[in-house]
Amino acid sequence: MTLKIRHHVLVCLEEKNYSRRVLLRGASLARKYGYTFEVLFFCSMESEYTMFHLLNLAESKKLSEELGAVRFIVKRVKDERDTARELVETAKNNNAKEIIMSGVQPKSNLKASLWRRIFFCDKYNYILNHLPDIILVLINHLEYNPFEKGEYRNGKQAFLVKKSNHPIAYFLRDRPFRATDTSGLFFQKKDTDERTGIFVFIRRGRVRYVYIYHGKIGDSTEGALQLKHALQ
Repeated sequence: MTLKIRHHVLVCLEEKNYSRRVLLRGASLARKYGYTFEVLFFCSMESEYTMFHLLNLAESKKLSEELGAVRFIVKRVKDERDTARELVETAKNNNAKEIIMSGVQPKSNLKASLWRRIFFCDKYNYILNHLPDIILVLINHLEYNPFEKGEYRNGKQAFLVKKSNHPIAYFLRDRPFRATDTSGLFFQKKDTDERTGIFVFIRRGRVRYVYIYHGKIGDSTEGALQLKHALQ
């Protein structure tokens, strides 16, 4: 199928199956062919929200606005079938010609009992069966998730403050010294002092992670390079 100008694309993001590459791919195609796109972010009604999911939501909304999405919609769904139905309905209502989404299933499905897998909805085939003329793009991915092992306590607002020109002279503070200090969330690592953990913030639409040791970033070359990359 040949893409035409003014066609519409849906970018599907999911809290447990998140990939920034999916959003970037949708925006890239929209720019290249001159058509509109919108972003659907699906959240489970029964899920226990982790900070990783909330950060993904914040990152996705900010980046979608910067990339020119016409809409960013958060939808609460019960299961995979509900997700597929919402996508099909939205695609039909907006005359969408392409859907871009992740092709990786949550790991929990592999551990499910046999009867659950038998009745499990294959959302990809469901979409294709109900939208035979749609272009469905699946992007496989592996996302880095520093919170998945439960090593960190709940986050609190903090600031990354630089006191000198030294490349690693960054310190964690509860209050900013100047307007240019980086604001974010600090998560204390369990069974450590209160100033050791991970500092998380959004820069240019992307979630960044900086590791903090005793109130400052690591004093190694690796630590300096990591921070330099995060602040870019």
